[in-house]
Amino acid sequence: MKNYFLIIVAVIFSTSNSNSQQLAFPSAEGYGKYTTGGRGGKVIEVTNLESSGPGSFLSAVEEKGARTIVFRVSGTIEANITVANDSITIAGQTAPGDGITLKGMLKINASNVIIRYIRIRAEAKDDAIGGRYQKNIIIDHVSASWSKDEVMTFYHGENITIQWCMITEACSDTHKFGGIWGNNYGTYHHNLFAHNISRNPRFASSCGYNDFRNNVIYNWQHQSVYGGEKHQTDRGFQFSTINMIANYYKSGPGTHEKVRSRILDPSTRNGKEDAGKWWVSENFVVGFPDVTANNWKGVTKQDDHFKLSEPWLSMDINQETAEEAYKSVLNSAGCSLPKRDIIDQRIIEEVRTGTATKGKNGFVANPQEAGGWPVLKNKPAHKDTDHDGMPDYWEEENKLDKNNSEDRNIVTLKGYTMLETYINGIK
Repeated sequence: MKNYFLIIVAVIFSTSNSNSQQLAFPSAEGYGKYTTGGRGGKVIEVTNLESSGPGSFLSAVEEKGARTIVFRVSGTIEANITVANDSITIAGQTAPGDGITLKGMLKINASNVIIRYIRIRAEAKDDAIGGRYQKNIIIDHVSASWSKDEVMTFYHGENITIQWCMITEACSDTHKFGGIWGNNYGTYHHNLFAHNISRNPRFASSCGYNDFRNNVIYNWQHQSVYGGEKHQTDRGFQFSTINMIANYYKSGPGTHEKVRSRILDPSTRNGKEDAGKWWVSENFVVGFPDVTANNWKGVTKQDDHFKLSEPWLSMDINQETAEEAYKSVLNSAGCSLPKRDIIDQRIIEEVRTGTATKGKNGFVANPQEAGGWPVLKNKPAHKDTDHDGMPDYWEEENKLDKNNSEDRNIVTLKGYTMLETYINGIK
């Protein structure tokens, strides 16, 4: 009996330890990769495209407790939505047809958040998507555009990953900005910034340890990447330490001549003493082989005070060369499931060909100038008798009970629930 008890204790300990290090999903990387989101919680179905009310996206987001949001419809949802309650997974890849576009803004005022495979195309009002002061967030394969200020802004949080996203076409007379990023232990990889005049991104003041690699920056106007200075007031800690490694810079029709080779412009308020520290290496700048060979030639401030002596030891990702990352980002970034919409398709082709077909040299004043919100085709969702987020055909294939919704939270040998296994397997 004693041995049997020890075995049980060992299994429980092993399971607990394994769960604490379970990836959010198999391709999750960086400091947000252990986010649990809605794992083990309830399933909430979005069954219509209304801005509010039963079955709406807003209603699903406003629920409390661990929850996974799945979509039974495709199309454009016109709403401004705030995620205010922790522990949520938004699984946009579950939508049938052409997927989901939010016509509005998505604000994240919660921690433990997973958001995948949706589009946020704002109405030239506020940021498209963003959040501050939160922990444990991973944003994956999200396409964001048409904001009034920044397109995608996440800063002064902790354990944040932004990966495989498209941050494009900010809309405004003067504030066509990509985003403010910078979170203590933040990872940003395989993202595309395109057609934003500045903040591609801007690193926030006193943003802690950040790792920015394998991103593509295209057609900035007067600023590519900058920031990282100290806070004006005491905010707990006063440092920014940033790796910028193996990113791909490609100027476009709207890029000012004098900044075409610019990798970075470190910010200061009171001279070099309040500047952040940077490691800049392996970045590729199209048309400037001298800057590619010596990246610090593409940095506006050359003083050693701005330089790290070596990169800070960040969490590993599956790093590629800058040239390899360029190809990967063009092939896979953004809301690519169920498929890219015509807006993303156009932008990817513009990056590929070095062109701009909308607005003034690629910088648009409003969504209509960029072509407006495309019509997304809907199609019937697969039958799901018990409304557990897993269609009947898949439950039958995997020897589950299509009349028992509780089997969604059975944990597999790989550490994922059956619901997560289904969602992660959508192609």
